[in-house]
Amino acid sequence: MVKKTGIIKNLIDQKMVDYLLNYYEKLPKKDNGLRLNADTLVEQDFNHRFKEKLQNSITDYFNGEICHSTIYSDYAPGGIHSDGYIDKPEEKSLAYTILIPLVSEYKENATIVFNESSEKAITFNEATGLGNKGIRSYEQEKLPKGDFMSESFVKTYLSHLKVDQLPFTVDSVLYWSVGSALYWPRQRFHVSANFPKNTVRKAIVILTNEN
Repeated sequence: MVKKTGIIKNLIDQKMVDYLLNYYEKLPKKDNGLRLNADTLVEQDFNHRFKEKLQNSITDYFNGEICHSTIYSDYAPGGIHSDGYIDKPEEKSLAYTILIPLVSEYKENATIVFNESSEKAITFNEATGLGNKGIRSYEQEKLPKGDFMSESFVKTYLSHLKVDQLPFTVDSVLYWSVGSALYWPRQRFHVSANFPKNTVRKAIVILTNEN
């Protein structure tokens, strides 16, 4: 099984990448102000075959059960958030967020994972200048107190956030590679690194719970 945070190279092949991109095109999409989301409804009974296909893709590395999956297309970088529970604690313990890039035109696309965490799904979008764009179902919070990361790191990776300082410590900078899996514990705060406008990037994100 995997360590807490990292990258699994070439988890899925190009055939599976193409399958997921075609699946995305067929699904209804919602615009949250930063990306187009297509909920795969993987948790619904009628979608058992799709869930089984996804589960088989990750089973060699992750022993948890898939509880949610979204395929999305970004047109702007998102904000800092965790992928915990929304209304009340889930029946099973939180496991991993697994992000698999499907299209990545910009070579420096990356996801930043922090050491700080929250079991509840929260976002700092308002506190960092993104307002209500992005994850609208997550609770908005003010930035916590803590040691600030370096200003050079913020300028290099997080220039889309309207802050000079951020009270988080960096665990990993995970660079995107099509077909590879970026993963981290669901409760960990994470954020998209900035990327240029008019570049195409699509990914599937999978949330799991412990068995």
